[in-house]
Amino acid sequence: MVERDDLDVFFGYQLDAESSDLAKVYPRDRAGFDGHWGRILDDPEVIARAIVWDGVSVGFINVFRVDDDWFVGYWIDRGHWGKGIATRALVEILEIVERRPLLARVSSENIGSIRILQRCGFEQTHECVSEGCDRYMACTEAWFELK
Repeated sequence: MVERDDLDVFFGYQLDAESSDLAKVYPRDRAGFDGHWGRILDDPEVIARAIVWDGVSVGFINVFRVDDDWFVGYWIDRGHWGKGIATRALVEILEIVERRPLLARVSSENIGSIRILQRCGFEQTHECVSEGCDRYMACTEAWFELK
């Protein structure tokens, strides 16, 4: 489970410029971040988990609804990339969440995340150009679905 005490660490993850650039998101300021996570933690439909590796929080993974669709999203601290942690976290949450289809969106430049999704059975359905806004950078997004 994600606890409010985890948020200080999570806030730091999204401030990492390389991570944010790969995810194609602009970091939130503290008030915006706390408001966003407050809504996540208060929503009984959202499944939010801290990812712990060797006793240390190294990321988070969430399953959430946007309109009528269900998505999974995750973030791993850059210092822990390439260790298979995100793949393990996704496998574990897929054992908990039986809802299908489950969708994921990722920048087509984020090859690591694409491989994680594919290893876990997600299939790419399409790509689209996503215009930038105050939260997201313009990019080509790859959309994935787990049936």
